[in-house]
Amino acid sequence: MSTQPLDPRLQLVPPGTQPRLWMFGLCVLLPVLVTAAALLAVKSGDTHWDFAGGEPVMVGMAIIGAESLLMSAIWALLDRAMRRHRLALSGDSLQIKTSFYSRIVPLSELRLDQARVVDLHERTEFKPGLKTNGYSVPGFHSGHFRLRNREKAFVAVAGERRALWLPTAHDVGLLLQPQQPDALLNRLRELATTPPRR
Repeated sequence: MSTQPLDPRLQLVPPGTQPRLWMFGLCVLLPVLVTAAALLAVKSGDTHWDFAGGEPVMVGMAIIGAESLLMSAIWALLDRAMRRHRLALSGDSLQIKTSFYSRIVPLSELRLDQARVVDLHERTEFKPGLKTNGYSVPGFHSGHFRLRNREKAFVAVAGERRALWLPTAHDVGLLLQPQQPDALLNRLRELATTPPRR
């Protein structure tokens, strides 16, 4: 599939600092704090430590250090996936890549007459609800969801208010958050009405 460079106005809004901090907190800070609390609780008991000379402080530092390294590596992988968040257009299809998920949708399957730009703060029924197979932290939703209105959707949003709702000929719509949703909708309509080159 031959794709064309996409006008930056049409590209997906990148994830901001908030979702990346949430993921760091969930992946690294929370597990380390829970482990530290558990070690402190054990230290106050009669448990015998079988390694690091049996010294509780050294054992605790070794456990927390190893856990921090492991969870930081997991966070780095998830953070890198979060930054895989972009669109591409060819003459006859729209390609979406977001975190671990991707979709290629022929333009002929988009119901552009029913597409609309929505304000997710006002039209809360279009917000992602139940995650069926996705990646989600506050300020970032990626993958397969049921919206609050119970519609199935492939979602690529990163915390902004305005989004583009694109119903399709199948039972799964697209909820996307380009920099300028109106401009992307207009471009899709132009491509859908342009005869293919022979």
